[in-house]
This record gives sequence, C-alpha cells and structure tokens, in this order.
Amino acid sequence: MAKKKQEQVKLIKATSSDLNDIYAMGYDIWGEGVPYFDYIEECKGSVKYQSGTWYVLKVNNENVSSCIIYQLSHNVVGIGSLATKKDKRGSGLGSLLINKILSENIGKTYFLWSDIDPIFYKKIGFALVDSKIQLYEDSYLMYYPQNASIDNKQLPTYF
Repeated sequence: MAKKKQEQVKLIKATSSDLNDIYAMGYDIWGEGVPYFDYIEECKGSVKYQSGTWYVLKVNNENVSSCIIYQLSHNVVGIGSLATKKDKRGSGLGSLLINKILSENIGKTYFLWSDIDPIFYKKIGFALVDSKIQLYEDSYLMYYPQNASIDNKQLPTYF
C-alpha cells in the first residue's frame, strides 16, 4: 500500500512575489464588480495594504490563505483581510492561519473586524466587544484573548 505524502504547511511573511496570489484570494468577495486587473492594481496601490505585513499560509508550497497584520501599538495588533482561495474554503485553512498567527505571539492582544458570522472567530477564541460600543451594523469588532483587558476608549475604529 502506497503511503500518502504528508502535506507541508508553513506560515510565512509574504514576499512581493506572493502579493498577486494574496489579492486574488479576495477578489470574489471584495472586487465588487471591478474588472479583475483593475482590482489587482487597486490592491497594489492601497495605502492600507502597504501599511501592514502580509502573512500567507502555504500548503505544499501553494499560497492557500492569507491575512494582513497591523501593528496598532507595542503589544496590540490588528488582523485584517483574511482570505482563502475559493476552491479551498471550508477546509479549515483560514482557522489554521489565524491559529498560527496567534501562536507566533506577534502581539499580546489582537483585534479584528469580522464581516462574516462572528461564530467563525469565536471558535478560535475571539470575543465580541460589547454590543453597546460596536461602531458598525455589518462588521463586528472582536478581540483575543477573551481575558484581555480592553480599554473602551482606545478601541480601533478600523484598520
């Protein structure tokens, strides 16, 4: 009986050669009817995207999931733009990427804005900021770890 080759899974800081793959992962969600080439060019020129550090999850040397990390303060980071290749969604790769980011101890407290059902991030260990101070109807501010001391006066408005 043949042995199944073990998958190689790595979290890496993205390089400039990874960026087109990373931007393409979110096109169907964030492209909003913009032609593909124009969307990629917008991403390349985005000040927001240039102000963070992109991370990519590679499986057998293929970019499969990505997110951007923003240094908000010395011990606080923001996680944004989590995306997984369309044909790989639902397989746990986005959760694996977030868990790997958390295990790297890049920050002590993590924030993110969830545009999807927050249960996805709750399963990883994130908690919702109190509903009374949520700023948006269609996006939820969440933090990790759940026992973090959150200063309501210094919550990120977006990143």
